[in-house]
Amino acid sequence: MPGTPHEVLIVALRDRPALLADLLLRLTGSSFGAPAEAIDATVRFTRAIEVRPDLLLRSRRPGWVMVEIQNSVDERKRRSWPLAVSVLIHQEKAMGEVIVITASRRVASWAKRAARFRGELGTRFELTPRVLLLSGRRVEALLDPAHPELELFAAWAVHHRHGPAARRIVVRALELTEQHLTDEPLRDAQARAILAVLSDAMVASLRELAMDPSKVPETQASRRFRLFFEKRGRAAGKAEGKIEGKIEGKQEALLAVLDARGLPLTAEERAHVKACTVPAELDRWIARAATAASMSEVFAPEPVRAAQRSIPGNRSCVPERKGRKSPPPRKPTRAS
Repeated sequence: MPGTPHEVLIVALRDRPALLADLLLRLTGSSFGAPAEAIDATVRFTRAIEVRPDLLLRSRRPGWVMVEIQNSVDERKRRSWPLAVSVLIHQEKAMGEVIVITASRRVASWAKRAARFRGELGTRFELTPRVLLLSGRRVEALLDPAHPELELFAAWAVHHRHGPAARRIVVRALELTEQHLTDEPLRDAQARAILAVLSDAMVASLRELAMDPSKVPETQASRRFRLFFEKRGRAAGKAEGKIEGKIEGKQEALLAVLDARGLPLTAEERAHVKACTVPAELDRWIARAATAASMSEVFAPEPVRAAQRSIPGNRSCVPERKGRKSPPPRKPTRAS
């Protein structure tokens, strides 16, 4: 399934279609009319078949542009790309463009020849998309103060990496965004998008860089990193605090019900209640405590859960009750 880096790039191109024209001009020198708007990216047939490209744009010239953000080889695209293009040609009565954006040389090579078919008698059917490979010197070309709106693509190109070279590109991309993108809402949105596409390893590396007290004076980029990580830390702490508070509330509720009903707990059982952090288990104990005649009934395991606990590695909050044995089952009496 496509992940966050894939979706971030699609959203950026959907919200600002002119970015595609800028990217194409910067990397290839080719130009076409900047796409005016994104349209419904569902290609429909008279039969119940749908093809959903990543993005479908409308422009004056060439008329339509189909964009695919390709992180890996996907053999399904060998059939879906020609299918979509055939229908679009039929609908729009003109050939448009298929643009594949990737950061992988292997994927770029595959995309150029993926949709090529040949029959046994020599019939050929070919679709060769325009592939934009974001790697090497092309990434460096995107780190341009004159085109700060393209820095997101530079960061995306190294989103799966975390070494020093990749970190330098990400830091430079954010610096250029902060320094040269004058529209404040757009600058903030692009900075957030850059941070969103990064791998966990890269985020950890940047966190270490941002929190380094020796980095004085603080740059705009490092300040952005620091504020991002501080905000993330506060959000994570707040969410964790809410969960812990909810669990503690359930634990206290259980103890209150048991106390009100006069059902005493051993020190070990009380410790088990405090150690349990499974909300569903605590809810089950609270419901049983309202009607149970003994503590054995409150903590009695369900048959299925008892079987699961016999499997090594499975855990449960149910305490092992030492010294209290359940009475033996009654023998069935004969019917008179």
